[in-house]
This record gives sequence, structure tokens and C-alpha cells, in this order.
Amino acid sequence: MRRILVSLFALLIVLPASALDKGDPRQRVLDASHSTRINDVDMKPWHLKVNFHLSGRSGQPSEEGIIEEWWAGLTTWKLRIESPSYSGTVIENRGGDFRTADGPIPLRIRAIEQEIVYPLPMGEDLSKTVPHMSHQKVEKATLDCIQLSEPPIPLPSPTFCFDQGSGALRAIISANSSMLVRDRVSQFAGHAPALSIKSEEGKTVVASAEVVDLSAMQPDDTIFMPSPDMKRVTDMHTFKVTPVP
Repeated sequence: MRRILVSLFALLIVLPASALDKGDPRQRVLDASHSTRINDVDMKPWHLKVNFHLSGRSGQPSEEGIIEEWWAGLTTWKLRIESPSYSGTVIENRGGDFRTADGPIPLRIRAIEQEIVYPLPMGEDLSKTVPHMSHQKVEKATLDCIQLSEPPIPLPSPTFCFDQGSGALRAIISANSSMLVRDRVSQFAGHAPALSIKSEEGKTVVASAEVVDLSAMQPDDTIFMPSPDMKRVTDMHTFKVTPVP
């Protein structure tokens, strides 16, 4: 089972809607966690194709490639990557997790897929967090920004910035000042994915991606059937999860 991220996001997102007032900034973040993710539990099967570009810290292009994904549920999906540094396929179905012999997907490439499919990973509880409001300029636009801290020992936490007109999530600023910018925010099956993203470190764009196809599909079991060159694996998580004795 993939999509388990051990990060500060784990402190931020799941709380029954009835526990927060609609005017509460924390509810706005909670709503965004659902509206921006296209692998939410209510979604119908879809196909995604993305062109991506990676750059070094100096901003010089380092490689480009393609991400393609077929999704029919949280435990039924297929992901294909084609790039100079990695080319391979991973599948999860009822029989387990499978991939070609190329090894795990590099984290920089996996991050692009995650930032498009689910930019706000789900976590535990917002009720004890304290919202801090600000206005910040991102690409010449002034955005409404919300940062959530958790007393009594506040940890560095991301800042979520929303368009003042449409209310769309436009940027996520990390504690280390890196930033994900979401452009071409669209509507797809009642959700609001970004069809163009870029990751910045300071003033340098280190990754960017453009969605060239996001469409509903009719699920076919053969799509999620491992090919003969794929092997069953147990290390699909971003971090290895070890049960507590």
C-alpha cells in the first residue's frame, strides 16, 4: 500500500466536519484536502498523463519524462514512468503490489505524481491546531494564506495559500521556504486538481509538470494485471513501516 507519507502533513488533516465551523480557517484546509485530491474515496476511475521536467539547484534542466496513471480505487491502480533516470511500471491490485525490475520510483519523480494526485495528504486531527492568517504574493497575485501550528510546542508547518476570488488552493509553502505553485486549477468530477504545477526552492524552479490528459475511464481488469516481467514487492511505501512489538 503506497501513499503513506511520514511528514508534518500527518498532523494536519482528518477531523469530522461537524467539529469545525464553516467559517473556521481549519475547515478551509480540511475542505481543500478533499477537493484537491483526485484519489478520494468518492472518485470514479480515471486516467492521467503528465509531462514533467526536473532541474538542478542552479535551474539548469536535468531531465524530462512522462508519468501515466490508471486509477480504479485506493487499492487498484497502475503507474508508469518513462524518463532517462527511471523507466518502469508499478501496480497495486487485490493480489498485492508489483513492479518491474527497475526498483523504487525516484522520490523527485514520485513527488510530482503526489503533488498532482493528492497535494494534501490526510492526517489525524485539526481541532488542537491554531490557525495563523496572512496575505502573501505568489506570482503577482495576493493570496489568503493559512498556517496551522499545534501548541504547546509548535512544529514548523506548511502554509496553505488560496485565491481570494475563486478560493482555489494556489500554493503550499513549506517550512523550509520551498513552494509548490498550482496553476490551471480545473474541475474534474467535483474535485479541483491543478493541471500545471511547479516546485520552487527560493527563486529556482526545480520541477514542473503539465497534465496532458485527465479523463474518466471504464475500468478493465487487464489494465491492473501484472505482466510477466513484474515481480511482487513489499517496499512500496515512501518509508519502510515496521510494526511496533
